[in-house]
Amino acid sequence: MIILTLIVGCRSKIDVSEKRAKRAFESKGDIVVAIVDSSVTPTMFVEGVKLAIEDINSSGGVLGRKIKPLFYDDEGKFETGQKIAHKIAGKDDVIAVIGHRFSEVAVPVSITYEKNGILFISTGATDQDLIRDTAVFTVRNISSDEDFGRESAAFAKRKNFKKIAILFDSESSGKRIADLFHEQADRIGIKIVAEKAYSKYQDDFRYLISDLTKQAKFDAIFLGGMLPSAAIMIKQLRNLGVDVPIIGTERMDAPELLNIAGKAANDTIVTTVFDPRLSEKNTIYFTSTFKEKNGVEPDAWAAQGYDAISLLAFAIDKSGSTVPIALSSTLKLLKKWKSVSGSYSFNQNGSISGKNIFFKIIKNSNFAVLERELRQNINPFEVIKDITIRIPIEGAVETVDPTFVQDMISIDLSEQLFLGLTDFNPKNYEAYPELATKWIVSEDGKTYRFEMRKDVLWTDGTPVTAHDIVWAIQRNIKPETNCPSVSMLYVLKNAKAINKKEMTEISKLGVKADGDYAVEFILENPASYFPAMAGLWVYRPLPRKIIEKYQQDWTDPKNIVTNGSYRLASLEKEMLVILRKNELYYDANQVKIPEVRYYVIPDGSIGLSMYKNDQLDIMGGNYLTIPPSEISNLNANPALASELYQVPQFCTYAYGFNTKLPPMDNPLVRKAISAAIDRSLLCEVLYRGNQEPATTFTRPPIFGSVDPRDGIGIHFDLKLAKKWLAEAGFPDGKGFPEIKLLYNSSPKHEMVAKAIQTLLDYSLNIKVNIIPKEWSEYTEGMKQPNTNYHMFRFGWCNDYPDANNSLNELFNPKSSNNNIGWENKEFTDLMERAQKETIPEDRKKTYKRAEQILCEEVCAMMPLFFEVHNFLVKSRVKGWYNLALGGQHIRDWYFEE
Repeated sequence: MIILTLIVGCRSKIDVSEKRAKRAFESKGDIVVAIVDSSVTPTMFVEGVKLAIEDINSSGGVLGRKIKPLFYDDEGKFETGQKIAHKIAGKDDVIAVIGHRFSEVAVPVSITYEKNGILFISTGATDQDLIRDTAVFTVRNISSDEDFGRESAAFAKRKNFKKIAILFDSESSGKRIADLFHEQADRIGIKIVAEKAYSKYQDDFRYLISDLTKQAKFDAIFLGGMLPSAAIMIKQLRNLGVDVPIIGTERMDAPELLNIAGKAANDTIVTTVFDPRLSEKNTIYFTSTFKEKNGVEPDAWAAQGYDAISLLAFAIDKSGSTVPIALSSTLKLLKKWKSVSGSYSFNQNGSISGKNIFFKIIKNSNFAVLERELRQNINPFEVIKDITIRIPIEGAVETVDPTFVQDMISIDLSEQLFLGLTDFNPKNYEAYPELATKWIVSEDGKTYRFEMRKDVLWTDGTPVTAHDIVWAIQRNIKPETNCPSVSMLYVLKNAKAINKKEMTEISKLGVKADGDYAVEFILENPASYFPAMAGLWVYRPLPRKIIEKYQQDWTDPKNIVTNGSYRLASLEKEMLVILRKNELYYDANQVKIPEVRYYVIPDGSIGLSMYKNDQLDIMGGNYLTIPPSEISNLNANPALASELYQVPQFCTYAYGFNTKLPPMDNPLVRKAISAAIDRSLLCEVLYRGNQEPATTFTRPPIFGSVDPRDGIGIHFDLKLAKKWLAEAGFPDGKGFPEIKLLYNSSPKHEMVAKAIQTLLDYSLNIKVNIIPKEWSEYTEGMKQPNTNYHMFRFGWCNDYPDANNSLNELFNPKSSNNNIGWENKEFTDLMERAQKETIPEDRKKTYKRAEQILCEEVCAMMPLFFEVHNFLVKSRVKGWYNLALGGQHIRDWYFEE
């Protein structure tokens, strides 16, 4: 008898399904779809569905047919849902049902739809029981309870919640999600200190809350409930003084939470499957269109409804049919579906995987999406403006390895990614502790001991120690490393000897760890400026194990670990660099901008156009230069003038002479060329007077710089220039060979090079062949002894505010790269004396004499101007200031609320 009943039941099911399939196969009219809302908690589900249908029908429909919706409301009730399901089942022209938000309704009605051969797409049922092995026509476009439980526990872990109390509604799916959260919390080391059940029919939870607070102390609550009872619970928790964060479920993702709980809802966190700020084209279109049509942004349920209709239309178009079995089969094979809430894939049983789960917090009675900065999917062509600062840079990124940085962009990146023992106070440029907590100097000024923070981690979670600093410096000093800034380490005991292979024992280098969190430096000579040097990139800690494991590939985003305020998310050296906030940074709570994007834009005019079109937030300075010809236009535009800043930079723009290559080996030739350049005219014509003419190299007010009123250096004097050139054997430039001038490719540098070319041709009849090269070729082209260029652009921005950096480390023939190829005993002696001198005024006199030799008597360098940088900064960027030394402190900037 039982077998007979089953056979009859199956036969009946087949008959009903076949009848519906036959009707669908033969039908040529409108495609009829049932839409079932659950209005017990009002949402914008229906509005999302209507927008999707309108989009599809206005584009000609699907297979040339329009979608016809039939609207119902199950009110979140099982009985109402069953009545609706039977009513829909009686309509043999209905091919699909979309909706039934709650599992308590969706699971039982799915049986009715299965029996009647109707495709059922649930937009909210998270219970695993919805997806049964025998289900043929049932799918969902929302994640499961298991997914929500796992992600909620992971969120709690990220927020460092260690002790959590669980409250759950025992008469809904709240118990299941609470159990799943508990299970996952145990697995990842979160302690559940209390767990209490309540009924959704209660409205007074005061005794339960009192018992809870007496039972245990906790730093967060997980609330597995549904509205309205969950909102009442939250309100009473706050009224009784429980002010810890509350983590709720997607069932609380509705305006009703705010309507019931009011201000008490603040600091409540709920899960959601939709972020209207997601930087996907589908999301951007949906959000803007929905808002235009309805006056408000869509909620998650509007997105779910829109997505479900879009899925149905896709399945119809893909299968070329409206037969329900064809549609469900098509959906179950669908991978990487690009919905308005992100990408996900279907499993063969009708569930999904890979769908975004977001977290929203209520602040000031509004929902705000959290952790946008943690998303792993990076689209270089799409950006979330609200969380991203957009910065243009002029050339390709050469490196993010602190050992090899030379250019200002690499220095800027190092500042964001890696901590130094010290950093510069932007108000006075004095060194202050960063990775260090303090430092002590010995009486003789030759030993510095730095105590370190103990709460600094690499992005892989391991601690940053003194051993990381020692290993990094040892790596940098080794001759085989070829560290371009190695001379900055020569202040350390035996550093120069080791680098020059005069000593092989690396252990004798003047740096050592004293335990895990103290590092000691022994210097060759006293150096009052050493605390400033200790923060430079060649002194910064490096992750030894990562570098030894991956070698030259250690800076790939998938391999690199860093310890600064940002981490490397994406690196396309010729196009784009993306940094994201480092959640393990010791002061992460103070970092307000989640994402930084550096765009490689080779032309300032293009960059300015992008800035005006609100595609960039800042430009100028060591980033992409503002075209000088545009400054007057910017000042004339009130809106842009209010965003224009002019600030001095500790940078010198100069040309160097190759003193070994004729005719530049003759000092008279070099002096003649320098005297023929009208620096004031150069600054006025090229930069509209926005740079400061320079005749010495070290920019005031750096310690050891020369006061321009002292008259040091060669000033514009065309008569004297011609005299010197004639004395060198080239009267009026006769017989003077064509000279080659090297510069790194850039519109800014090309502009200056062409001006020098014109001035020398006009004034001295000297022909100059200007040659641009990309950065790597440019730096290689300057190197002695193989360079065959007569002159080269030599720009310099001080790394720390002392002339030792700009004179000794750049031009000491015995210890620098010596790109100018000179030998000068007096200059060398002056540099050695300055390093040993402890009286500040005597050091200043030493550097003054050195400047006179370098830029006047020998004229191995031709300073042109001290840089003054123009910046455009959008008004939404607050806390901005320009740091004239090193990289910028983006960690201190923030967006206007």
